[in-house]
Amino acid sequence: MKILKFLFTILIIVMFFYSCGEKKNETEAMKQLDPPVTSRLKEFAQVKIEADLSHLTAREMQMIKLLVRAGKFADAIFWKQNTPDGIAIRDSLAALLTGDARAYHAYVLFHYGPYDAIYDNERFVGVGPEKKPLGANLYPIDLTKEEFNSYIQKYPDQKQALESQYTVVARDNGKLKAIPYYESYPETEEIAKLLEEAATYCDNESLKKYLLLRAKDLRKGDFYESDMAWMDLKDNNIDIVIGPIENYIDALFNYKTAYECILMVKDIEATKELEMFESLLDEFEHRLPVDKKYIRKTAGMGNILQIVNVVYFGGDCQAGIKTIAASLPNDPKVIETKGAKKSMFKNMMEAKFDKILKPIGNIILDKKQAEYVEKKAFTSFVTLHEVSHTLGLSYVYGKQDLPVRKALQEKYSAIEECKADVLGMYNHKHLLDLKKIDSEYMEKAMITYLVGLFRSIRFGAEEAHGKSNLIQLNFLTEKGAIQFKGSKVILNDKIFMVKIEELARIVLTIQAEGNYQAAGELIQKYGNMNDNIKNILKQLSSVPRDLNTTYAF
Repeated sequence: MKILKFLFTILIIVMFFYSCGEKKNETEAMKQLDPPVTSRLKEFAQVKIEADLSHLTAREMQMIKLLVRAGKFADAIFWKQNTPDGIAIRDSLAALLTGDARAYHAYVLFHYGPYDAIYDNERFVGVGPEKKPLGANLYPIDLTKEEFNSYIQKYPDQKQALESQYTVVARDNGKLKAIPYYESYPETEEIAKLLEEAATYCDNESLKKYLLLRAKDLRKGDFYESDMAWMDLKDNNIDIVIGPIENYIDALFNYKTAYECILMVKDIEATKELEMFESLLDEFEHRLPVDKKYIRKTAGMGNILQIVNVVYFGGDCQAGIKTIAASLPNDPKVIETKGAKKSMFKNMMEAKFDKILKPIGNIILDKKQAEYVEKKAFTSFVTLHEVSHTLGLSYVYGKQDLPVRKALQEKYSAIEECKADVLGMYNHKHLLDLKKIDSEYMEKAMITYLVGLFRSIRFGAEEAHGKSNLIQLNFLTEKGAIQFKGSKVILNDKIFMVKIEELARIVLTIQAEGNYQAAGELIQKYGNMNDNIKNILKQLSSVPRDLNTTYAF
């Protein structure tokens, strides 16, 4: 058996360095990059994310260990989903001993494959397509949108299965075939078993119910029951998101979901401070700057806000740029009934503020405005961003069978992130009117928001959050709310909120109407780098682009 494993490893290495019968030497397979991979690695601050678990019982600690194990199986599935050759390249580099190979291996681990999302998803190592396939490894690599749509028209009985969020599309004797995730990924069963085992140590009935239902749903590829149960969690110290969740890696259609695991422990005291936002959700909805017919009577019952500390990230949320908050579940049926749960990752947010946001503000703002960059303003904006994901229509107006996500297809993620950002900022206006904040804090919120735009743009122009922030920055600059003066950026607070409201109205209308063309036009016009932005970004080379995180488990 050991001999077979050794031969297999050698075979992978040979395959890695050979293509079409021609030998690819190490320097050819490891792309000559600008900047080099060693420099790219240094752009991400090495941080160990830790959470205080001292308040957990011995049984809860046993749950944590089992849930981390489940998360690592979710992580293994994501490796399969993200790129066709990521695993082979990862393992090939791990078998080599050179310094260059170690650096490339570390960067492959960071991106979960050989494509760099920061640099337009270009391949940085290995032999294969120079750009990451739009459909990741969830469709045949050569499948086009036109072929897929034509096939659906020809075989409408297969439409639901092929467009499902929880199937892999494959070729089968000249036809397309939808394979459920639970069949494609044997790790699914391992996750389900570990969730069931963790449930045996769970003394919180609502969490136990969720873990058991999640195991059941993983095996059948329908997550409605467990999503509903997740929204009913009460008095739980531990929380977990696990399974196929976000659609970001499907840049072909935005149909398919990627596996991830977010294991959290609640920060009870910090969560209490945010109860105010829960009470204002309907007021935020009713004051949306959009045609009144697009405004719902309620933002949804049961919306939950919680401050948590991350214990473990695995899969999609760990790949590349690390998220600092989440608004889930994504199922519009659940949101319409129960609302959504907004989880703010306190330890992740604080690490990003200290290592990234504050240093950026000190560089790009004049001294007077830089003093207004504040940690509380940052964490509160993140909270309002997540709250704002719940606002506005989830289904296209007049079409209760057509989710906005499906109508906007691959344009959805950038538009949705833009909506959440501009409404997160816009809702500060209502907090000021209600005297929940004062004018000085409002100034801090606006300046901190501006610095945050440059933080996210550095994630890559093609990434959903980066694209979203380019739209905001270019729109607000065009309207005079933001100005570039030499090496500095200036915020015009006299018209800033007026222009934020204008952009919010545009984005909300696009979503309410399911206007795919208008979404594309907004992204095309504003979602691009220009010389002013590039010149500012050049000054930030000393500031980490993001975090390269490890965890205690």
